Amino acid sequence: MTSEYTECPNCGAKLKTSLFSYNEILSINKINIINEYHPKKAAAYCGKCGDELYKQYQSKSIEEKDKLSTDLQVLIEAVPVVSLHSPQGWNYDILGMVTGQSTTGTGVVSEFTSSFTDFFGMQSGSYNKKIKAGENLCFAQLRKQALDMGGNAVIGTDIDYSEVGGEKGMLMVCMAGTAIKIKNTESLGTERNLELEQLIKLYKRLKMLNRFNTNENW
Repeated sequence: MTSEYTECPNCGAKLKTSLFSYNEILSINKINIINEYHPKKAAAYCGKCGDELYKQYQSKSIEEKDKLSTDLQVLIEAVPVVSLHSPQGWNYDILGMVTGQSTTGTGVVSEFTSSFTDFFGMQSGSYNKKIKAGENLCFAQLRKQALDMGGNAVIGTDIDYSEVGGEKGMLMVCMAGTAIKIKNTESLGTERNLELEQLIKLYKRLKMLNRFNTNENW
């Protein structure tokens, strides 16, 4: 991009690449980040006028992405995941298959099989917490994949459990379902419909911001 300009389109400073004087146009990525937040857009920025702007808006982009991720963790459960293949009243398009996998801790199986007497006590509670954590991770994976495909629900969901790792007692939770896009989301109820709309809006914003490389040094 430097070869396209002899001076900065934003501040008019001369571009230089000599041994004793250096001023170059910023990378496309940095320019895009600046223009995403800066009130006054420019075709390009040089190091002289753009370095401080990039530092400022790089931090702002990271902060916004962190907040979006936090908000999405709360709203993600608005995406219905059901075992039914044709939920009553839903008008939808089928998008494709989605899957999720998680491996839960060590010692889970031995803990579960150690004693029937302890099954309803502390060991059972600990076991169930581990299983639930694995299930929740799989649910989140299914929901995220559905959103990536432009969907807003998952139907026909199946859950399987299997022991892996031999004597290590690892338990794998696997899920599979079909991502769909519900056309009549009002059938889900007013509250969930609003949550879905907000979720999709925030998710699109996060995906857009993730196109920028905020790890690029200035």
